[in-house]
Amino acid sequence: MAEDGTKITLRVGPEEIQLMEDFMSDNGIGNRSDFIRDAIRGYVEFKRNETKNTGVPMEGGIFVRFNDLQLQALKHLTQLGICLTEEEFVRKSVLDVLISDEKKAEAIRNAFETAQMSAELK
Repeated sequence: MAEDGTKITLRVGPEEIQLMEDFMSDNGIGNRSDFIRDAIRGYVEFKRNETKNTGVPMEGGIFVRFNDLQLQALKHLTQLGICLTEEEFVRKSVLDVLISDEKKAEAIRNAFETAQMSAELK
């Protein structure tokens, strides 16, 4: 980057510094300025994609970090047509753990009954 950039001061706690240093070391990032510039770009891109996919920014949520092997497995499932997207597969997997089989069966019955009643009204 050119030396004519604007210099800013940023205060962070020791936990954030350690987190940043560990990440930089693990990923071969040369210096803090490069890290912070990349983080800013990544955050902005994440927020743009977040609103692009849903039309509104997400109010809450979690970020889950997968290792390369796990990401490749998810990508392969998508390529095989097991799921539409990696995110959809993860979301469904979590719901499968959280929602009992009885509740799923009940929801399916209710949906079918609602569809039947709607068809009868036409």
